Amino acid sequence: MLCNSIKYAEKVEESKQVGRVKNLLANQATEFIPTYYAVLYYGKSYEGKLLKPSEYRKRWNREEVLKTHNFISKKLRDCFGAVHFQWFLNRHSQYEDNEGNCKKGSFHSDLYIGEISNASIEQPSNALLTLMFSAHQRGYSINIEEIGIDQAKILLLEMCIRQAKWVGVHKNSLFIEEVPIEEFHQTFHYGMKDITELDHFNSIVDWKNSSFYKPTNGEN
Repeated sequence: MLCNSIKYAEKVEESKQVGRVKNLLANQATEFIPTYYAVLYYGKSYEGKLLKPSEYRKRWNREEVLKTHNFISKKLRDCFGAVHFQWFLNRHSQYEDNEGNCKKGSFHSDLYIGEISNASIEQPSNALLTLMFSAHQRGYSINIEEIGIDQAKILLLEMCIRQAKWVGVHKNSLFIEEVPIEEFHQTFHYGMKDITELDHFNSIVDWKNSSFYKPTNGEN
């Protein structure tokens, strides 16, 4: 009984620590004025076709997913400048294979993107100009005066993210929306819903490609 009580107390304390860390991360993200929330699904090829088994298996490889995060992060900064973002890796529901074994689901990503300046749209970078020109060649152009700059930002963000071969052009591979600041904490905590133990932070949070505060070697 004493052993069980100790284990229960340890679980309760860990749960409290998990909650504190989640709140800390949410507060850090709030400093960057998080504006957009995106979910990236990796179940199709760039063209939206079925994947070969060897390619589909990579969707279970965390390091391969991180490569996609890194690629998209660089594209976002090339197009929009000093943008802040936070990445989380979450899994689809478990499933049973043909032999009845329970398997973990493949990864999808939750991405929170900070404010995009009007200047980055009105005075586009070479990377953003290239992206817009490429879209125009495919018969898809964005009339900012017609749709407004806020809607243009979402469309351009979508075009930028879809450059990743794991995302591509399939309509269901990317969901993106603007998040009102009053709804941010609820939306942000949703990306951390699978974090129930302290060890989960290092498997679910993509620290390297995110804009979370990183202490220097001289800080504790």
